[in-house]
Amino acid sequence: MKKIITLSLILFGFGGFAQEEVGTVPKGSIGLGLHWACPQSELQDIEYDDGLGLNLSYLSKKMPYKSPINFQWGVRMDFAKLGSREFESIIVMDENVALEGGATVTASNRMYGFFASGRINFAPEGKKVTPYIDLLVGQRNYTTHQLLELNKPGLNKEYEASATADRIVHTSRFHYGGSAGISYQASPSVSLESSITYTFGQTGAALPLQDIIRVDGSNEIRYDNFQQVKTDILLISLGVQIHLFQDYTEKNTIVPTRTYPENTENTRYKDTTRPAETPKNTRPTPVKKKTPKVKPDGPKRDSNARG
Repeated sequence: MKKIITLSLILFGFGGFAQEEVGTVPKGSIGLGLHWACPQSELQDIEYDDGLGLNLSYLSKKMPYKSPINFQWGVRMDFAKLGSREFESIIVMDENVALEGGATVTASNRMYGFFASGRINFAPEGKKVTPYIDLLVGQRNYTTHQLLELNKPGLNKEYEASATADRIVHTSRFHYGGSAGISYQASPSVSLESSITYTFGQTGAALPLQDIIRVDGSNEIRYDNFQQVKTDILLISLGVQIHLFQDYTEKNTIVPTRTYPENTENTRYKDTTRPAETPKNTRPTPVKKKTPKVKPDGPKRDSNARG
C-alpha cells in the first residue's frame, strides 16, 4: 500500500508538466544514381549493346515511419547511352558541289524510362541498414539517333548549323518490374543505396549498332536492319538518397489535477483562515449609540461674581 501511495505522489508531482518531444522526421527524399544497363531476353539475343546511365527519383515519407515494415510512393526516371558507332569521311553535297572537309556520322542507341514506383522497406525509420523492394510500372523508349557533323565548319559558314541530328528508329513500350536493394544511412541527411532493377517490356523495334551498315563505295548509311524483339532490361545501380526533413513536436496532453488535503499547513499558495460561523436563526444584539446630554442644573456661577 505504501508503494502505491508513493508511486501515485510521484506521478501527480511530475505529471502536471506537459512532456514534449521535439525533433525531425524525413518527409521524403530525392535520389540520384548511376547504373550499368544490360539488355535482356530477345534484346540480348540480337547483341544490343550495354551502356552507362543515370537515374533520378523521388520518394514520399515512410508510412508509418516507426513501423518495421513501411511503404513509400514515388516516381523514377532512368536514362542510358547504349553504345555508338562512327562513319568517317562522309561526302556532303550542296547541289553539285561537295563541301570542303566532308563530315562524320555518329550512330548511337539510347534508352529512356519513366515509372511510377512503390517501395516497401523492411526496417523502421532511423535504422542504419534497410533492405527494400521497389515495384515499377511505366514506359520505356529505345531510340537510334544519327548525328552528322561537318569536319571543317569554319570553311562552310553559310550553313545555319554545323551539325544535324535525326531520330532514325524509335520504339516506346509499356514496362513493368521491380528492384531489390539495400540502403545504408551514412548520416541523418544522406543514405547510400545499391540495387538491381529488372523490367519486362513488350515487343518493339530495336536496331543493334553492328546492324547499321555503310554501303560500299558510297556515303549511304543504312538503318533498315532493325528487328522486332522483347525489350527487357536489367539495371545495376549505385546511388544516394538526400532526405528532406520537417520539424515535429509531440506533446503528452494528460495533465492530472493536484489535490490538497483538508488540513494542510502549507499557506504559501492558499489562505486557510476561515471566518467564524454565524449560528443559524440568531439575530445579532443591536448596539445602542449614546446621545450627548446637558446637565439639568446647567453651569454653576461663581458665588463671588456680581451681576
